Amino acid sequence: MGFAVIYWWSVRTVLGREFGDAALRGAIETRGAFGTTVDTILDVVSVASLAAATAAVATIALVRLARVPGLVALGVLVASNVSTWLLKNHLLPRPDLGLDEYAPATLNSLPSGHSTAVFSAVVAVLVVLPPRLRVPAALLGGVVALVTAVATMVAGWHRAADSMAAFLLVGVWAALGLAVTVALGEEPEGPPPRLQWFLAASLGAVALGTALVLLLDALPALRGSVLGELGAFVAGTALVAAVDVAVLLVVLYLLAEPRRSRPSRLPSAPAR
Repeated sequence: MGFAVIYWWSVRTVLGREFGDAALRGAIETRGAFGTTVDTILDVVSVASLAAATAAVATIALVRLARVPGLVALGVLVASNVSTWLLKNHLLPRPDLGLDEYAPATLNSLPSGHSTAVFSAVVAVLVVLPPRLRVPAALLGGVVALVTAVATMVAGWHRAADSMAAFLLVGVWAALGLAVTVALGEEPEGPPPRLQWFLAASLGAVALGTALVLLLDALPALRGSVLGELGAFVAGTALVAAVDVAVLLVVLYLLAEPRRSRPSRLPSAPAR
């Protein structure tokens, strides 16, 4: 549902297209200050790095003898990246709405392949990690995914919505994969973690991003200025961060969701 809303708003509506374009232009305005760093970040995300992530997931699962979680994690990796490629290149059209945009009007970039690759690797690792390491790994992985998403914007490769859609797509595949573990009767590996700070961060980022979008919508003249474009970039980054944290929050809770219990080995006491 969230994926469909982001696609419709950012691709099919004039306001969404104008905001995405303003945020992209604002991101590119900062390239002079971060160009070298951005190139370094994006060079790391490649087929080789995705293969390394796959190997890491398989190794962790093997060491922990976690056969089902390992298969689910690998399934999330493969399904997320394949579906992103299909959606972006074949299934999601980007109509020409007659707007003056930085990128070619009909050049679809949603979902972001770079953001999908990094975020699917983060989620796959969370699936196979021991419970005590999941929250720290989610914090680190969430930051890496956000930095990658922002780097694609600064490079002019992707709009903010592209990464939001990528994160949500990975979340969908993770939820489906974890449903498989429920069906197979996997037991929980620990109580649900306390993630109030994750929730607060996500809600705060949503509030900031939404407020800036509404402000720019109310002041169209400002949106076309450099200041407005930088504001749109900040708003886009905040919304990307909100989706990033929200999906990780849901994944962490699903990983601790009580599974179907195995039957007790002790016979029940006879009724008196």
